[in-house]
Amino acid sequence: MLESLREFYHSGKTRSESFRRHSLQELRRGLFQMQDEILHALYLDLGKPEAEAYVSEFGFVLSEIKHALKNLHCWIKKRRVKTPVMFWPAKSFIVPVPKGVVLILGPWNYPFHLLMAPLIGALSAGNCIVLKPARHAPETAKVVEKTVKRIFHPDHCRVVLGHEERARELITMKWDHIFFTGSTGVGREIMTRAAENLTPVTLELGGKNPCIVLNDADIRVSAERIAWGKFLNAGQTCIAPDTVYCHESVQEDLLNALQRVVHRFFGPKPEKSSDYGRIINTHHIKRLSAYLDNKIHVVTGGRFDEENLYFSPTIIRDVPQDAVIMEEEIFGPILPVLGFKDIDDLVSGLRKRPHPLALYIFTKNRSLQERIMSALPSGSVGINETIKQAATNYLPFGGVGESGMGTYHGKASFDCFSQFKSIMHAGYRGTRFHFPPYGKSLKVLKTIYRLFY
Repeated sequence: MLESLREFYHSGKTRSESFRRHSLQELRRGLFQMQDEILHALYLDLGKPEAEAYVSEFGFVLSEIKHALKNLHCWIKKRRVKTPVMFWPAKSFIVPVPKGVVLILGPWNYPFHLLMAPLIGALSAGNCIVLKPARHAPETAKVVEKTVKRIFHPDHCRVVLGHEERARELITMKWDHIFFTGSTGVGREIMTRAAENLTPVTLELGGKNPCIVLNDADIRVSAERIAWGKFLNAGQTCIAPDTVYCHESVQEDLLNALQRVVHRFFGPKPEKSSDYGRIINTHHIKRLSAYLDNKIHVVTGGRFDEENLYFSPTIIRDVPQDAVIMEEEIFGPILPVLGFKDIDDLVSGLRKRPHPLALYIFTKNRSLQERIMSALPSGSVGINETIKQAATNYLPFGGVGESGMGTYHGKASFDCFSQFKSIMHAGYRGTRFHFPPYGKSLKVLKTIYRLFY
């Protein structure tokens, strides 16, 4: 498989702008043809409401394709840069070239969006691609395979299905780039295996994303945006607010507002709501239910149905610092709301934790916004908002430290799958004073550096 992909890549077919543009256009056309099957597969795998699946998965992919088609001619241009005086006459250029044959490993929580978005960048950059969908979302994986087979030559882009052993086999192969979205633990394993072949990697991981609510925040608006960001996709979102840290003077107000919002969003019985998703499998139902031991004070929710993969939107408070839920990424619809007195003490404590993928700050005070952002490293920041900073083509998205490395979305996706080749073009006529024997050349060199550098 890899040999045939490399042969196709080295034929040069993928490098022209017309081929890349045609590939993106065909992808868009094929996705529209498969739209109903894709949305249905997302419902079967995760119980995703159609509107939620369209906005957070299908629609975002369409916007990425449109953005790439609009800007491709600029992205692929050779860019001329300055040449040092002492190298004249010469010209210098930066040329984006494809990395080659790349592997994209997708997760199960957004099994369509988080596989297709990096694919768009890889196609735009002129690569050949192998996609490995997540095994825990089998219906989406099958539809993705069917869609890709219809659109692409198998040596240009293909899908490989299979379980963990197949994924492990893939990451030991010699790729020109590996793009992975998933857990930090698996990300470490991929980076270790990739290092054996010196394969560059992009890792989009996760973490415990803190959400800080100050006492001057608009509580009604904050509650609405926090609840939406947390319970989207039943909490199975890598950039969802993991834990809310609320100033104790407004903690009760926020808890009451959150309960009202949850009731308004999903009704008195969220299990019957057509707007609330499901947990991916029984393993994760058990994992989430284990967090709610007798030490945990449940404000609302806390109900689950293993057979129907349902876990209610749950808000908890006053969680002990030694509770397991305070150490692990929740990745589900449980929202701890903790009070704090002093913002400096809170920031000092959070700084000792692994760097999150996202940081959320709710306050009208701009100096406090800047102070908190500067003090706490994170992959992205949402100020008085959640999730949306990762849903735009104009902002690069990625983690830092334990939450990942590398970025994508929009131009950043193209950059991720491109090598920026440096080229200096000189004629056969030019200066010779920098060649030995140096003689009086040192005096000339000193003069040049004094005048021009």
